[in-house]
Amino acid sequence: MIVETVEPIALRIPSRNAALYLVLCRITTRDGIEGFGECLCGRAAMQQALVATIRDTIAPAYQGQAVDNRAMLNRDLRRRFASLGRSGTIVNALAAVDIALWDIAGKNKGQSLSTMIGGAGKQSIDVMASLDRYGDMARVRTRVEDAVASGVAAVKVHEADLTVIEAARQAVDSKTPFIADLNNAHGLSDIRRDIVRWQALNLFWLEDPVWPPEDMLSCPPLSRLPVALGADLGSAEQLELYARAPAVDFIQPDVCMIGGVSEMLKFLNADRRPELVVAPHTPFVGPAALASLHFVAALAEPAYFATIEATDALDMFGMGLQQWRPTINVPKAPGLGADPDPAFLARYKV
Repeated sequence: MIVETVEPIALRIPSRNAALYLVLCRITTRDGIEGFGECLCGRAAMQQALVATIRDTIAPAYQGQAVDNRAMLNRDLRRRFASLGRSGTIVNALAAVDIALWDIAGKNKGQSLSTMIGGAGKQSIDVMASLDRYGDMARVRTRVEDAVASGVAAVKVHEADLTVIEAARQAVDSKTPFIADLNNAHGLSDIRRDIVRWQALNLFWLEDPVWPPEDMLSCPPLSRLPVALGADLGSAEQLELYARAPAVDFIQPDVCMIGGVSEMLKFLNADRRPELVVAPHTPFVGPAALASLHFVAALAEPAYFATIEATDALDMFGMGLQQWRPTINVPKAPGLGADPDPAFLARYKV
């Protein structure tokens, strides 16, 4: 199979708070097989940069190439543009192309992505409600209560203020896994200063707690405070570095930030500490969400699919991927398991 066209697709979708900007990629082979991928986007300016990067930088390198050479192409493009950085816009854009090629390969073989990467050990995945950042105790508590009422298996808040996080924790049963994602809002000294309060939250993990995150590399384990890192890293080698850190308990590869399925597999096939848990980062609503779901299904350890706050308008597959609920089934159809609805793409295309 030979790549014929590589087309970035920019979408603008009304959402609860503001419009959500997405970048998808559609690849068509000379045989007429279509595959879809996705970048991590969200904002208009980022969307413009990603579309231009796919269209003008990456597409010319892939057109006329064999789909079966996707891992080699991914590696070669990383090497060619390494002088511009080993993470960020180019790697994120590369992910959309790589995901689409794996989608095509699965469709051609009649196999789901999870089958191709090692087998779907799980047929359904527990859902984690991943909340927006509110910065307000009353609002975040109300949304946590909404999440719990939906029956989700776990709850994640994205707050920086410890007092707000403590209020949110009170709305969740002690048996329900609760995660606080700080988005690097604190210094390591801040966490150590308030360690007793953090410990009292009984967190499933504390995500991206400090800036700079490199401070965690030489830090001893934080007593009774599991730490998760890695969603922002752009290569298997970077993830392996953090995976060796004694203070890191969960490692979170992000299929877009790492540059696609090919690089995800490279990391997952590498040796790592047996006690380290791989927990893929899943802040997506499109093809990258499906790819992430397949990775979670293929992992031996228990894991969650984190579903962001979303409206029904974001359901491009018609399968309720964005709904808060106890579990979600892993698609069994070849490739990613579903294609975006053409009417959805036409309705929201920029």
